[in-house]
Amino acid sequence: MTLHFAKTLPEALQSIGHNGEYHEFIVHENEIPLQEHMLNMMITQYGNSKWNVVDLLNAQYSHVLSDKFDLYNWLHYNENDEVSYFLNEAGSNTLNYSEFGAPHAFRIWLGTKGFVVGVQQNGQGFNAREIHEKRIKSNKGAAFTFFRNCKNIIFFDNADEARIVFMEYKL
Repeated sequence: MTLHFAKTLPEALQSIGHNGEYHEFIVHENEIPLQEHMLNMMITQYGNSKWNVVDLLNAQYSHVLSDKFDLYNWLHYNENDEVSYFLNEAGSNTLNYSEFGAPHAFRIWLGTKGFVVGVQQNGQGFNAREIHEKRIKSNKGAAFTFFRNCKNIIFFDNADEARIVFMEYKL
């Protein structure tokens, strides 16, 4: 099973051989609902942040990757690019279901054996365990379907009140 409800970030960082390098890309910092006059700026920042994550990972790990990560792979249903799928599915969930209507940040921890990517929302969390077990909202998006089938490990900051979804990617 690729969904882990008890895994912690410190465990994942140890597993990837975290080298101390960390990056974050803020999308929506204010803890207020996204308002129409903020939408264009947030969408631009959202897209730029996802590309920044992909570009950083490609620059860091291109010497060990057979293919580069590319956000367009998600659009073309190339499920082999799990990083693109993760960023797009988890990001889309924050746009549609988070309290403030936007992701707060994309976070990356780099290591010698892999990396961890996190998508954080602010405000009220969600019960990831219940969504998985009861297949809640399974027809409104593909995130949990992807999480269940992902070859890499998906985990949460708190499975019962999640605000951050993580992917541990081993090289």
